[in-house]
Amino acid sequence: MSYVYILSEPGLWTVGFYDQRGEWHPDSDHGDREDAAKRVHYLNVGGVNSSLDEALNSGDGTYRP
Repeated sequence: MSYVYILSEPGLWTVGFYDQRGEWHPDSDHGDREDAAKRVHYLNVGGVNSSLDEALNSGDGTYRP
């Protein structure tokens, strides 16, 4: 499992993960994309998104398993 962020509504980035059935499980909301990326980085330390640059590029509102 990897945490990602999505643009859940204008100006609101939501961090969470998709389970194996494709259901979304939110973790936290952020008003700033960089704050959401930092949270993703924190949650994925040692995981798929092991760098902040990767975390910043992981959230554009699309599903990323």
